[in-house]
Amino acid sequence: MVDGDQPPIADGLPHALKALATRLVDLAARDDGLRDDLRALAIAVLTATERPEAVAAPAAEEAAADDREPEPAPPPSPRPPLPELTLGRAPAPAPPPPPAEIRAERETADDDLPGIEARCRLKAEGLRWAARRRGMGDEGADYAFEIAPRDRDILDRARAANCYLWMNTPDFAVPSDPSPLEDAAGCFEAVADAVGLVRGLLPDIERDRRFFEPALDLLAEAQSALRVAVERLGVAKDREQYAAYDWLRGIAAREQIYIRRYMRIDDPAPPSGHPGIQARIERLDAGFQETLRQGKARKSLLSKARYHARRVAGDAGDAHDWAKIAESVDALIAGGEPPSSVEIREILLPILERMPDLGEPPRNLRLVLREIDRYLAARRPAAEAAPAPEPPTPEVVEAARLLRGKSVVLIGGARRPESHEAIARAFDLKELNWIETREHESIAHFEHSVARPDVALVILAIRWSSHSFGDVKEFCDRHGKPLLRLPRGYSPNQVAHEVLGQCSERLAPSSG
Repeated sequence: MVDGDQPPIADGLPHALKALATRLVDLAARDDGLRDDLRALAIAVLTATERPEAVAAPAAEEAAADDREPEPAPPPSPRPPLPELTLGRAPAPAPPPPPAEIRAERETADDDLPGIEARCRLKAEGLRWAARRRGMGDEGADYAFEIAPRDRDILDRARAANCYLWMNTPDFAVPSDPSPLEDAAGCFEAVADAVGLVRGLLPDIERDRRFFEPALDLLAEAQSALRVAVERLGVAKDREQYAAYDWLRGIAAREQIYIRRYMRIDDPAPPSGHPGIQARIERLDAGFQETLRQGKARKSLLSKARYHARRVAGDAGDAHDWAKIAESVDALIAGGEPPSSVEIREILLPILERMPDLGEPPRNLRLVLREIDRYLAARRPAAEAAPAPEPPTPEVVEAARLLRGKSVVLIGGARRPESHEAIARAFDLKELNWIETREHESIAHFEHSVARPDVALVILAIRWSSHSFGDVKEFCDRHGKPLLRLPRGYSPNQVAHEVLGQCSERLAPSSG
């Protein structure tokens, strides 16, 4: 090789470098990650080639320096580490600024819960993306088209939610085994699910306490499992986990609720248990939602019953209104309302004396009427609160003429002392034998009372009797006694109206 000759490859090197630089500048205009890499490369080159400043000492000082001990040179200042170069591989996304140290500047409030729930779900997504991102990088995925857009999306959403995604920063070492990341993601979701549940229960804690206290237990377990999960990933504390823990302490003190477990460091919940926690949260939430649904249905049925009862009380009611009342009451009891419900009783009591013969009413309505009957039988109103007796109608006078001095058997319901006395007095009876009844009771023992010679009339209070008591008619026919079906109340005016309408012809021949 002759002096001055160059290797053939060097002939086109300046042109190749210029072309490469042009392409890099063009690509960097469209790729934020590449542009950052080029800037880091330039800074690194400048730092590596920087000269130390030359300090010229005066000649006199140089001469004097020969006569004195040389001063030790100061230790060189350590150079700052060069920025990591990622040219040619996918750079880590630019993280949002790290948060300040977690401090309890104020207690976590109820209003903070929606933000905690949203950030927990975002962090679960961030953990799964960290695992997926590493796998995509190992598989040689195209950074600009497959990775960078997802990086920007999740980080933009994190900034908007004031959420620090520590798992998506360059400082976080993504483990090769994805199972710890999945456990942590599941724990974040379990905390989010539990927070969402308690948020729905907060508006009426007293009404929903049977759901609220178990929900707090589940949130305590979920946040404890999350604390362990993030520590296993090398993260000392997570802001959302601490906020959930802090809120639990506050609500437990405020509502005087004892949270039995998972509120101490020495009582940790296992991160791998998050599927079970989530399943229990789902079951508890399903029970709560069903209760809400039933509550709405109950309110609707009560409103319907009240509406039709008002129509009846205002003399505008008809058979349709009574059918709707019976239908609503039947549905309420079928839905879990007790037959002794005070709300149902207060709807029916004012219109009870107007109730027509409904034939064979629904069983649930019969149970309600039976409970109302027991309530009225047990009630002992004060004398000043007792309603004034109705003035006797001409029908009472006529019925008394037919029944005076005779005995009457009344079958059905619970004996009411006031009604018993009022009927016996209004019709001047020798005796009123009131036989109380029970559901599915045998009627065999009724025959002896019906067969007595002094019994002139048998009254069957059909509103309080089960269908089988209709068989009493066989006894009445066998012993020649008229049977009166009493569909309404026990007031003398009501009884007299039914006596004259059903039995006057059979009673007249035997009257004095």
